[in-house]
Amino acid sequence: MKYIIIPYIALGLVLSLVIGIEYNCNGQEMFPTYYGSPFVFKQKSLGSSMEYFYSISGLILNILTWSVVLYFIDKGIERINKTKIFEIGYKVIVVLLIVFSTLNVAVDSVMIGRGFNKNLNYWYWDMDKEAESWGVTCEGELITFKK
Repeated sequence: MKYIIIPYIALGLVLSLVIGIEYNCNGQEMFPTYYGSPFVFKQKSLGSSMEYFYSISGLILNILTWSVVLYFIDKGIERINKTKIFEIGYKVIVVLLIVFSTLNVAVDSVMIGRGFNKNLNYWYWDMDKEAESWGVTCEGELITFKK
């Protein structure tokens, strides 16, 4: 069961951008804002402030990355000499993280873009190639809890 819960919590952490990178691009042309955690997985729509497009491969890579981190955190906590209160507290935190992930999935499902065309919700984006072809430069900034 733990091996299903860890990736689900990781999905919630990725979608919420608990710790992420915001890429703002400057140049002659208007360019979308990209988000990564650490890999780029989300792009803000230029047409609507309430719509985002997702990279499936970026989302999967981020979930795998966060899952590995959460797995090692879980293993470290298992090694700690636990009391009954500690175990209950840990289970409460896990339940809160599951609720947090569910809320993030629900909110992001409302803001998801249309279909799987190129530059929309797609398997792969090459942000550097796009920025170069449009003559813009993108700079990343570390962010926490950005929606």
